[in-house]
Amino acid sequence: MIMFENLLFQEHALEQLVSLAKEKKVPPALLFVGPAGSGKLTAALECARVLSCEKEAEWNCECTQCRCHRNLMHPDLLLFGPREFAQETIVTGEYLIGKPGLTSYYAFVRSIRKLLKRFDSVLWQGEEARLSKAIPSIETCEELIQEISELVLKKKNHALTVAVENAINATAGLESLVPDGIPVFMIRNMISWAVLAPSAKTKMIIIQNADAANESARNAMLKILEEPPETVRFILTSSRRAAVIATILSRSRLISFDSRTGDQAREIISRLFHVDEDLQNINSISEFFQNKSPYPPKVATRDAALFIGALLGKTMKENPGLSGKYAIELASMAQCENVSALSILRQVSDKTNAFGAKNSRFANSFLVFMRAVSQHLAHIAADPSSSPSLIMYVDRLFSKLREMNMQYRTLNRSPELMLEAFADILGEQYESRI
Repeated sequence: MIMFENLLFQEHALEQLVSLAKEKKVPPALLFVGPAGSGKLTAALECARVLSCEKEAEWNCECTQCRCHRNLMHPDLLLFGPREFAQETIVTGEYLIGKPGLTSYYAFVRSIRKLLKRFDSVLWQGEEARLSKAIPSIETCEELIQEISELVLKKKNHALTVAVENAINATAGLESLVPDGIPVFMIRNMISWAVLAPSAKTKMIIIQNADAANESARNAMLKILEEPPETVRFILTSSRRAAVIATILSRSRLISFDSRTGDQAREIISRLFHVDEDLQNINSISEFFQNKSPYPPKVATRDAALFIGALLGKTMKENPGLSGKYAIELASMAQCENVSALSILRQVSDKTNAFGAKNSRFANSFLVFMRAVSQHLAHIAADPSSSPSLIMYVDRLFSKLREMNMQYRTLNRSPELMLEAFADILGEQYESRI
């Protein structure tokens, strides 16, 4: 195989992509659908390299276009959309520290630049005030990438460890500034950029989790998908085909990515990251990444369940009309643990070093916790046994969460202050641990 050699255990998708590339019949828009950790982004980035290559698109091609794409620094590449970054950065950072070399260096740098690409000035036209909050961290990351490159070549492993840790901490703070969805201003800026001539052969636009776009963003996206410029190729990704609206499906060539088996996932992890730890209990790449998070999503999910359960347990006693099977399960869980909603908030704050205020490695923990809370609330809202009054109460909580997320992302308010505001609806006082 001369291309897509890093797309493992996806034979069906691989066959289609190689065929399209060799026959030079890549359609204007591709839609990659498959579960998390199935290689959709890997395939999308390789597509960008292959279509830009000045030669035969061999895996180890050293043409200018391929080198730029491997470093995720090609001027004709836009990459945006919501995702989690910290876990991959930590994994590749550990790989670089444990086995310093060019291979581990490129893995680490690519994990960082997947984040940095979200702050391309092209995407933030007209939003410079919001972008300015990210610029110091972006500059720090780029400086550290250069420093790490020199340390790898000079084999200064102790200094390398320090620099890698600093880079991981810098990216943790930067991740919280990435939009939670796909705002319409990014789509409009993307369109303005797409109609300009490419610097080389083809402009590539990769939109991860395209189903996260709001209605305005989707409508704007549809307009350019209907009449795409000849020199532009779009790749959209989603973990759920059903979440992609029919009008986008109809304008895209669908490429399906399969779930990988536990054995396949473990082999990929061993091959890509050269880990020495026991992987027998790991059944997916996503699970491996999540376990590396300083505040793992599975821990956040349990914390959020106890928080919502404690909150509902108190409220349901005062309002008998609030009822629902899943809500009662959460309330019973919190009752068995003998915890209050505020005590859970304090515990989470302690686990995450005041949500990153004392340790930047935990900078994204507030969003992880809030995301887990939202997932439980969504489950309650979707539960057919939930009473109308319970759903109204959940809607109120959702509204408060959206307000908090907006203030956190756009006003840069501290998580502790956010929780103080959240405590207002409990009628209690949250004690900051900073």
